[in-house]
Amino acid sequence: MGLPDIRTFLHTRCRFRLRGGKEVFGVVWESGTQADQPLCFASIGEYERALREPQRPINTIAMPAEEILMAERLVD
Repeated sequence: MGLPDIRTFLHTRCRFRLRGGKEVFGVVWESGTQADQPLCFASIGEYERALREPQRPINTIAMPAEEILMAERLVD
């Protein structure tokens, strides 16, 4: 997909299809301002808990933009 396309899905609950064929549900966001830094991924529950309780650490996974083949927004 590439980072410019993925930016439209940042901080949004989505279903992602990954390069290995796996589908995951969660939220991605940029981990910093550097272009070479990967995206962060967390499950929807982890992400929403982090919004409610910002003092608690969040379990994230580094997600290179090249790993995401497809993203679909989930309806609330």
